[in-house]
Amino acid sequence: MPPAAIERQQELLALSLPEDASREPGVQREIEAARKAVDAHAEHMRHPENRRRFALQVLRELEGVSTGNKDNHFYAGDFVLVPDKSGQSWSWSMTPHYPMIPKIPADIEYVVKAYAASERIVEKWTMPVERFVERLSLAWSIARHLGDSENVLIADVARVFKVAVQDDRFWGTPARRNFEDVPEAVFIINLINWRRNRDAVANANFELVPATLNQAHGSKSRAFFVPGNAEGTVVRPMIYIRRLSK
Repeated sequence: MPPAAIERQQELLALSLPEDASREPGVQREIEAARKAVDAHAEHMRHPENRRRFALQVLRELEGVSTGNKDNHFYAGDFVLVPDKSGQSWSWSMTPHYPMIPKIPADIEYVVKAYAASERIVEKWTMPVERFVERLSLAWSIARHLGDSENVLIADVARVFKVAVQDDRFWGTPARRNFEDVPEAVFIINLINWRRNRDAVANANFELVPATLNQAHGSKSRAFFVPGNAEGTVVRPMIYIRRLSK
């Protein structure tokens, strides 16, 4: 989609115009109108009640989707609708922590269409659980090799998963041209799917280790937040992923 109206106004204010152009009365009027619109938009979205109304409008536009507000989060289907602190940028996320599509402008049409795009990402990148376990095993081995502890951080496994998930073309000829760009959320998409279906899969021999209070909070936290309910509005901080004996 082209930039939303508010994004075009923000871009206009950020332009460095030639001096003679910036003195043109018509240009000055347009810039001033954009400035007023941007300031009014920022002031409007700054208020929590207006962000709440915006989220409710988005949810009302989604047809055939289970929506609601739970645990102080708005959700639709498998996604949580998350604003930034200013309310000017929104994300559809798997739990409040892992965006599927981030930095969506605060425009109802754009947020609604981004929901459908998020569904397409999940559909494209959800693997059969058996294949995920194979790739998880590879990512775990790489993370353990690169780490300095027997305890393998889930965050480290997620970081190298984008390499582990590459197809045979890349592993046959490891080159940039054969590397497929994998969305950040692919790991959490498949981790959730695995946790829902692991009882039906042989050799799903991994477990997640809960984080302590100190490990889960603070600026240096490496915890990984997995959903604690069906909507993803509640999360449980996990810290390590442990391979079990067969």
